Amino acid sequence: MNNSPATILNFNQQSGFTLIELMVVIAIIAILSAVGIPAYQSYIQKAAMTDMLQAMMPYKTAVELCALEQGSLTECNIGANGIPPNKSTTYVSSLDVSQGTITATGLQALQGLTATLTPQLDSSTGDLNWQKNCQVSGGNTSLITACEQVLRFPSVGETQ
Repeated sequence: MNNSPATILNFNQQSGFTLIELMVVIAIIAILSAVGIPAYQSYIQKAAMTDMLQAMMPYKTAVELCALEQGSLTECNIGANGIPPNKSTTYVSSLDVSQGTITATGLQALQGLTATLTPQLDSSTGDLNWQKNCQVSGGNTSLITACEQVLRFPSVGETQ
C-alpha cells in the first residue's frame, strides 16, 4: 500500500458538479418552462377548439338546410327537421340548437367556455349570416382568444 502524501490527497478530492453549475442548469430549466408551458397550454386549447368546431359543423350545415327548407329559423331545433340530436365529444359536454342558434359547452381544456353561433336569415335574399359569441366563466382570456381564432369561416361575424 502506498501511503505517500500524493496518494492520500487523491482520496480527499471530490468529483461532481459545483453549486454554480447546478444553479445555471436550474435557471435554464426555469426559463424553458416559463416559455414552454404557456405555449403548450395554448396549443392544447386550440386543438380542443378544433374538436369543438368539428362537432359544431354538422349542426351548422343542418341549420342552413332547415332554414332553406322551412323559410325561417323557428322550426330549426335539435332533433327536428334534419338537425341531429345532442352529442358530446372529448372537449364538448353538450351541443344544443334552438331556433337555429347553436350552443356548444366546453369540457376539460375548454372548461367554462360557451361558444354560440347565431344565424341571421335575410328574408329578401335568403342568405344566412352567422354571428359568433365566445363567453368564458372565470375570465380565462386565452380561451376567448382561442375560440375567436378557431371559429372563423366565411359569413361569420363577431358579437360582444
